[in-house]
Amino acid sequence: MSIFAIADLHLGLSVDKPMDVFGPAWNDHVSRLEENWRAKITDADTILIPGDISWGISMEEALADFEFIESLPGTKILSKGNHDYWWGTTKKVEEFMVSHGLTSMKILKNKGFVIENTLIAGTRGWILPENPESKKDDEKIYTREVGRLERSLLDSISSCDESTGSADKMRRIAMLHYPPIYDPNRENGFTTTLEKYGVELCIYGHLHGRAHQNAFNGEKNGVVYRLIAADFLKFDPVQIS
Repeated sequence: MSIFAIADLHLGLSVDKPMDVFGPAWNDHVSRLEENWRAKITDADTILIPGDISWGISMEEALADFEFIESLPGTKILSKGNHDYWWGTTKKVEEFMVSHGLTSMKILKNKGFVIENTLIAGTRGWILPENPESKKDDEKIYTREVGRLERSLLDSISSCDESTGSADKMRRIAMLHYPPIYDPNRENGFTTTLEKYGVELCIYGHLHGRAHQNAFNGEKNGVVYRLIAADFLKFDPVQIS
């Protein structure tokens, strides 16, 4: 079993939202994604998808996108992005998926998962306080998201039992949509929380096109940060474990 990751699928199979308007890098991106996915991923694998999954504004409108993801191999763990307007309460999303036979997808919100010898936690994230565009309301959401990250990490740790083994011996991966870091010389609530709970790898998306140059891909205080936006990966899921 391997773990792969890719963010920002930006699927719109039932809405008029062509992604090629954002540049030639997005041309035929759904077909390219499917081809790359099927070439390397099996049903035994797990794929982390941290946000911006579907352009649908309701679960019904996003159903075609869910069915596309369902048709692909592997177990998928989904977390919310800033464009996932279809996202409702965890209960509603899970009930919708069960009622439509979408059995290969799991929702990550305020909880974590244990995948063999790996703990998976995460949250959406938000604009960092250091961002000049951050407003007072953004600071409230940022603080809430830091708390959700901690709750997710704690849940993944508490999910360990005799059948899974001790959490102390497990690798820890966090998935966020928004970048949790830009400047490695600065601290914030996300970075300190990741360090506090011994996260080894933090993957994130959200940045596209020219914004890729603003991404921090590297290590800070024991945590490796990695941009996995779909266009940055050329729509080819990357193996992370």
